[in-house]
Amino acid sequence: MKFLYSRQAGEEQICLQNEQFLHLKARRAKLGERIDVRNLKDGQNYIYEIVNLDRKSAELSLVFKHSLEDEELNFNLGWAIIDTKVIEKTLPSLNEIGVSKLIFFYSDFSQKNFKIDKDRLERILINSCEQCGRNSLMQIEIYKNLDEVLNSYKDIALVDFGGENFENYKQTELLIIGPEGGFSQIEREKTGKKYSLNSKNILRSQTAILSVAAKVLV
Repeated sequence: MKFLYSRQAGEEQICLQNEQFLHLKARRAKLGERIDVRNLKDGQNYIYEIVNLDRKSAELSLVFKHSLEDEELNFNLGWAIIDTKVIEKTLPSLNEIGVSKLIFFYSDFSQKNFKIDKDRLERILINSCEQCGRNSLMQIEIYKNLDEVLNSYKDIALVDFGGENFENYKQTELLIIGPEGGFSQIEREKTGKKYSLNSKNILRSQTAILSVAAKVLV
């Protein structure tokens, strides 16, 4: 674990309880030890000293802070909603790779009973940041359908069969990954451009989005 997360990071005195305290306990932290605590919002690294430890909480006192190097995270992806369990398993990898924002939407072939829990996704992203060292939370947006996405983002391309070679992608369009059943013909007609991955096999939705993110960012 690279650091601990706390919304209070930056205050002179903070108290860690519940899950935050359990993370600290798992590290076998001791009285007087200094730890890195961040709020994942202001780009700062806060070093605190543990001034009190009991069975259920820890009190920390700010020693110093310093600015971290800015992360150049500006690559967004659109993803048609699929099984939320699959989304939750894939999210940490996308966070580690460096995707800035995920734009979720219900496609024609999405199962409408799948509901995104943004609070749960945020907790997953916080844990991922603590592990990999990323200093900002991936943004999450949710739209009712592709039309709403098209109204918010003007330069869009699908990742779909029969599209241009992905090597021609110049990072100007918002790439959209479909669900397991792919895009409907109506959705294809609504967008003017598409790219295809160089794979002979049919990729699962989560495999496709990870492949796209890795091709662009890694």
